[in-house]
Amino acid sequence: MKNNHHSPRRLTALLLVVAVMLSLIPSAFAAQQNSYHDPAEHWQEALNRTNELDANSVVTVETFNCCVCGKATAFEVFRVPEYTRNGETALTRNVKYSDGTCLDGKSKGDLLDGTPGVDSFYTGYHWTKAVCEVCGTINSNMGATSYACNKNVYWLYDCAADFFEELPETQTVEQADSEYHRVITTSGSYCGFCYGTRKETSSTLEWHHMETAIRPELAHDRFVEMDTCADCGYAETAYTAAKSVVADYFGVADGQPHTVTVSDLSEAGVTTAIRYGHTADGCTLTSAPNYTEAGDYPVYYEITYTFQNTDMVEDGVAYVHLQDESTEETDGDGSCGEGHNWTLLDSVDPTCMALGYDRYLCVDCGKIEKRDYEAALGHAFQRVVIRDATCETAGKVLEICERCGTVQESTTPKGEHEFSTTVVPATCTSPGYTLRECSICGERHIEDITAALPHNYVAKTTPATCEGGGKTVHICEGCGSSFVTDYTDPLGHSWDEGTEVTGSTCTGEGVIEYRCVRCGYHRLEGDAAAGHVLGDPATCTTPQLCTKCGAVIINALGHDYQKEVTAPTCTEMGYTTYTCTRCGDTHKGDYTDAAGHKPGDWIIDQEPTTDSEGSRHKECEVCGEKLEEEPIKKIYNQATTDTHGEAIVGGYLVTVSDTDTKNPVAGATVTLNEDESLSIRLPSGRLLDYADQTTIQVQLVKDKSPVADMSISVTDRNDNFSSGKTDTAGQLTVPGGSNTTNEDGNGTVGWEDADGDRWTLTVKVEDHETGRPIEDAGVSIGKTGTITVTLPDGTDMDEDNRITVTVTDQEREPQEGLTVTVKGDLNQKATGETDVDGKLTVPEVVELETHGVYVVGYTDGTFGPDRDMTRSEAATIFARLLAQRNGERITAPTKNTFPDVPTDAWYAGYVSCLARYGIAVGYTDGLFHGDEPITRAEFTAMAVRFFDTYRDGDPAIMEEYGGFWDVSPGHWAAGYIADAARYGWVIGYGNGTFQPEDEISRAEVVTIVNRLLGREADQEYIADHPRGLVLFPDVSKGYWAYYDILEAANSHEADVSANPEVWQDK
Repeated sequence: MKNNHHSPRRLTALLLVVAVMLSLIPSAFAAQQNSYHDPAEHWQEALNRTNELDANSVVTVETFNCCVCGKATAFEVFRVPEYTRNGETALTRNVKYSDGTCLDGKSKGDLLDGTPGVDSFYTGYHWTKAVCEVCGTINSNMGATSYACNKNVYWLYDCAADFFEELPETQTVEQADSEYHRVITTSGSYCGFCYGTRKETSSTLEWHHMETAIRPELAHDRFVEMDTCADCGYAETAYTAAKSVVADYFGVADGQPHTVTVSDLSEAGVTTAIRYGHTADGCTLTSAPNYTEAGDYPVYYEITYTFQNTDMVEDGVAYVHLQDESTEETDGDGSCGEGHNWTLLDSVDPTCMALGYDRYLCVDCGKIEKRDYEAALGHAFQRVVIRDATCETAGKVLEICERCGTVQESTTPKGEHEFSTTVVPATCTSPGYTLRECSICGERHIEDITAALPHNYVAKTTPATCEGGGKTVHICEGCGSSFVTDYTDPLGHSWDEGTEVTGSTCTGEGVIEYRCVRCGYHRLEGDAAAGHVLGDPATCTTPQLCTKCGAVIINALGHDYQKEVTAPTCTEMGYTTYTCTRCGDTHKGDYTDAAGHKPGDWIIDQEPTTDSEGSRHKECEVCGEKLEEEPIKKIYNQATTDTHGEAIVGGYLVTVSDTDTKNPVAGATVTLNEDESLSIRLPSGRLLDYADQTTIQVQLVKDKSPVADMSISVTDRNDNFSSGKTDTAGQLTVPGGSNTTNEDGNGTVGWEDADGDRWTLTVKVEDHETGRPIEDAGVSIGKTGTITVTLPDGTDMDEDNRITVTVTDQEREPQEGLTVTVKGDLNQKATGETDVDGKLTVPEVVELETHGVYVVGYTDGTFGPDRDMTRSEAATIFARLLAQRNGERITAPTKNTFPDVPTDAWYAGYVSCLARYGIAVGYTDGLFHGDEPITRAEFTAMAVRFFDTYRDGDPAIMEEYGGFWDVSPGHWAAGYIADAARYGWVIGYGNGTFQPEDEISRAEVVTIVNRLLGREADQEYIADHPRGLVLFPDVSKGYWAYYDILEAANSHEADVSANPEVWQDK
């Protein structure tokens, strides 16, 4: 018997990847809420058209400009493939909106919509609708003047070829008949936004790939042989009987050996092996055991059936029943006559074929007699079906007696086919026939073949028109085949005399309309323009106009300002004077704060003596103004060390010597102060040096006993300063590892590194805001070279009171990269490293800037990084930046800024804003040409004019500008390109050219603008926060301008005191 099975019909479609894109969106593509599926295969019908589109839409969250909110906001966007009954988009009938409204927003048309997969087909367009998540307005991204704005309708949009994804090729296999199966291959592509799917299907017939498996079925006494197609699951099944009958033996003990009987009923191909035993688990004998004596003997057996290397084992037990033949029946000795004394000897049960009876014994004479016979039981057959009958093969049945093991075999006749009949009528392309197929075995045949029908052609005549020829098309009503006859030539138009539509102007041709009197077609012919009549030449502020029509011939030239910079002084602000070289207009701008005085070192006006005070003052190093003065205390006593390094002041003997060599230091000035402290100025040839320390010893003159705990301060020619108190031996060695700053904020310390090298450092501590030195600050240096500055009590250290520490060596050379820790009296602590000038200012102050979005993506969710930037898009970028800086709101203008920029154009407000500042200018024809690509030269000129107004950004200027050889001095944008190159905003190509007339891509533009503004994306923040960012599906992470585009398209707070900037968490 054959059983037919079918494999699964379809594989699961792969999931769609987006940003992916993510990378992302129309102006920002958030996350798509649906995974890929073909909407036509899951279509849900609803009561009205909009509800039905909602139910089947692919939903995304994207960013657009909302005309109600007046800014870029998040939108929930719905997209559904368009399906029509003729497979052509409704736009071919001028229908744009889902309620049937046409392009003009007024008239109605037919959508020809239907049910996908039933009576309508994908057109390559999709329906779309967007809802602002802020204000809830529907389609507010379309602009306030759009028909769809604030209406619950969808509008049609092209499924661009660039955004189609390839469907993975899938195969399904279907059974055709007993010899073949059909392989169906499906491929195609789908729109990455709406999932509209174009499928391509092909099929081929292939032979079954049959694989054979053998399965034993002991319960049915057979092997099952199944041939299965590995591809489609079609199966053919055959059965082979495997049965041996081991029957009980019934007999008498006659001295001969007796055993069980065996019948092998297995079909050809089955090998049978039998093992016997006296116990169930001891079947090892190759032949059955024999018995000769009366009794009932069990014979255990184990039968192994083998068919095509597959085994099946049957266990069982049969019996040998032997009776004693000598005691069947006897006559005895005859002594009793007829008066026997009977007693029951035994009973014999009836069998299938033998009678049962009782045997009686006469106890007197020994006669044995049979009585009380019982009828034979007859066979008790069990029926085992080895193989069912089919319409191809006869069945086989075994009947086995369950008492005696007798076996009989029989067959069942083949059954009849169960045919189903399908009548295929004849057509004009194929004959008719009747197909009969058996539902059991699959047998099929064709009969009652009828001839193909003749074509039934119907003629349809198309008359000739003015532009098209005539013809007669003959179409078969049965199969649709056709042929054409009777071609005629076009008639040609028959024009009227023409009607003037408009007269010619200075710049525009006049228009005359001619109409065909036959078909109504019209054509327009132009009347040449008259040309402008030039008015006064353009000036800086006034354009040149046509005296006839008033059109702008040459835009106002704009001022050509020359800059004269007046530097700030200590007390006066600096500024730049701008004077126009053409008209003399002048103004001042770019004010810079007064520099403030820069105090110099103290200047001695009057040296102090032992009898009177001296005086000193500080002057500004820039302007020389006297800033402060103070008296110098009179010298209580002063002396200079002699050749022995000794000097006597008051009653003290002071000795100055080299610590290591003990050599005396002559020429040191020793002063005894009024408070009994000593001040020592080393001679000009000696510095405070940790590698060459100086020792001071103080003794009383009268007995040369040491003076302990005397305060001593030591300075040298470089104003290095060290101080301390003498020990019990009256000695002090300077400089040491710690110190306290003097009135100039200086403290000199030293340390020895791991290599044994000694270093000397002078630490200056100042108030960052006022520049005044901080006295009595503790300065120490650890074993690792870390400098610790401990501020005196009462000295504030916070964002409003910052501390500057300057570290130099003893020769006043700045020391870069040293670690400094500053501690305040309120447990404040700040640590950092000195810069190239040896300076560190703490604590750090974060400078936050708001970086607004100045570029958005397209309505299809992409950014288009390699698209040419248009002039309108460039104007939009600079206008947004200027409005963000000035706190302005850009609104639609009330009148045209340029004749070709209507007030309802999406970019009209941006162009009007830039025109007011003189940043946006038109062409010599007076037009703006907003939809045309902007050239590198035009963009550079607009950027320079913008920066002149914006007055902020990265001030780093290239050290030298060599120029580009393909930008001649006479080029209209040469000056702008030179300025931009100096500022490092634009760079040329590797061959030394700038190529000013080439278009510039959107990715190149945001790169230049970011460089102009000094903005740089925080790559670490972007990697950690992808969900909260505006990303684009066509800008991958590996794209060269990926981070520049994200900097421009995402609003964020940035710490610009860091380099690069650090974005703050929202």
